[in-house]
Amino acid sequence: MNNTDSAAQLGFELHTAARLLKRNFDRRAKSHGLTRARWQVLWILNKEQGMKQAELAERMDVAPISLARQIDLLQAEGLVERRQDPQDRRCYRIFLTDAAAPVLDTLHGLAVEARAQALAGITAEEQRQLMHLLSRVRENLSREETVE
Repeated sequence: MNNTDSAAQLGFELHTAARLLKRNFDRRAKSHGLTRARWQVLWILNKEQGMKQAELAERMDVAPISLARQIDLLQAEGLVERRQDPQDRRCYRIFLTDAAAPVLDTLHGLAVEARAQALAGITAEEQRQLMHLLSRVRENLSREETVE
């Protein structure tokens, strides 16, 4: 296999592995009544509370109008709340409520299970190496994102 074929195969493997990991996690989450859109909102907010709805939509790579429906549903369930932005009264910031904690615990457990399956048979050293290499790939691709 030449370098061009190898690079093409690497791109395919990265894409396929990411897609399968997402689908694996989705199957696990679905058994708990959590769709991808729902768990992604909760997961991202758990890492960074108080994002503007537009920022959250961008992070999720979805249209703000699509996200609004998910936020409405999560708010109706008492898992998130919208708070008016003190600097800009036209927008709201999204926060998790205390009721989201058990759902996040469930999501964390599902993530542990999905990662364990994905990394089965891969040594700790190989995992560190993989993480390092993927971080470099992400950094390479992120440079272009910040230029636009």
